[in-house]
Amino acid sequence: MVYHMTVPTMMVNVDITNLHSNNLPDEMEYSIINNTTFNQLAKLQNRDDSLSLKGNEAAALEAGYSNSFSPKYIGASISLNVNDKSENIPFKKLKKYNVLNPPTAGITVVISDELFTKLSSGTTLVNMEVYELKNEENAKALTKEIKTLLPMEANFSSFDSDYARGMEATGLLIFIGGFLGLVFLGATGSIIYFKQLTEATLDKERYVILYKIGVNKKEVKKSISKQILFIFALPLLAGIAHSIVALTMLSKIMEMNLMIPVGMCIGVYVCIYIAYYFLTVRNYYKIIIK
Repeated sequence: MVYHMTVPTMMVNVDITNLHSNNLPDEMEYSIINNTTFNQLAKLQNRDDSLSLKGNEAAALEAGYSNSFSPKYIGASISLNVNDKSENIPFKKLKKYNVLNPPTAGITVVISDELFTKLSSGTTLVNMEVYELKNEENAKALTKEIKTLLPMEANFSSFDSDYARGMEATGLLIFIGGFLGLVFLGATGSIIYFKQLTEATLDKERYVILYKIGVNKKEVKKSISKQILFIFALPLLAGIAHSIVALTMLSKIMEMNLMIPVGMCIGVYVCIYIAYYFLTVRNYYKIIIK
């Protein structure tokens, strides 16, 4: 074990209509911790970061922050209503990470020590037990054992379970996207392939005439290759251009660089199209020569 720390937390339902976001509900539950706790956890997690909040100042911790979908914290404020106490707190800082597990804590708000003491007096706090283990990616057996010991109402999350859940969801999306892409690509290539073979049967007489006036087989094959290249290249280039534009917009929305996976997918699709192209040229040529 690397460290263990008990984190006193207030779980508060907050009206977030002042955060200028139309993508979220009007109310959200936040995990509230104090400034000292944040600094201690940041140090234990080897983060070169700290906060010095005073009065009613607050900082938001959101690990999955997105400019497109997340609230606009800086410059906005929320009202914390705890028992009979109400305080308006302005956000001064935004951290795009969380010192607590997001599946358990969600979005965390850090407030000054004095304000936390004031709001938490007479309130039942939730004690979050934070552990960091060595080789946490291999803690599957330990995670299962801990789950059997916890009561049903306990809210538990671990690196192993979160990683496994993320891999399952991502793997499913990749499989569905890849499978559908290959199906449509195969269908498109097959349609072009059979259409060209049908046209080869209809165009055979024209090539016979060319052959009789002195055009040799090499020149015939060259002509066929150029003709079919245009037929295959046009939809391929249109599809690549469409994909690049759509995925560029998706990259901006998700704030992720998708160029490497997109480039790999385009490479695979181009290879499949090239295989269809050479297959079509070969069989087209055979029909003409016969």
